[in-house]
Amino acid sequence: MGEWAVVFFFAAVVLLLALGWALLFLVFRRRLASARASRIEPHGDGLRVPLVAAFSGWKGIPWLSWSSSNINPTLILHPGHVECRVIRTRRKPYEAISRVDYRETFGTNNVVLEFADSISSFAGNTANRVTARDAISRLAKSGCPLSARARSLLDG
Repeated sequence: MGEWAVVFFFAAVVLLLALGWALLFLVFRRRLASARASRIEPHGDGLRVPLVAAFSGWKGIPWLSWSSSNINPTLILHPGHVECRVIRTRRKPYEAISRVDYRETFGTNNVVLEFADSISSFAGNTANRVTARDAISRLAKSGCPLSARARSLLDG
């Protein structure tokens, strides 16, 4: 009887873990699908860029981050400043942005903001190339300098 209890317990644990992973997969898949269909929309006096995740990292090394969030990442383009949030909300004037970059890998389309007064960067994953292009275009119109990758995205 003791061996059957161990086998049953092991099977129950494996089943619960598999169900948990399947549920997470379905939730994230649905969230990515909805993000890919989203576009920039008005939010108060600004424009909200839909993000599926956001990261804080170091300038020039956007794939290494010290914080990330997929709970409520924020990138809002206001008339005089940008508002971004990974863990806490930061508001910076467009003049404080030293470079706007674009990074793309499988399933990610990141708009990367580097700040002149900080060693940190903000990367927001739009999960959508069209939305990333639109956000970068709006940042360029606000006077933010673009990297070669961001300029190439706008040109091509």
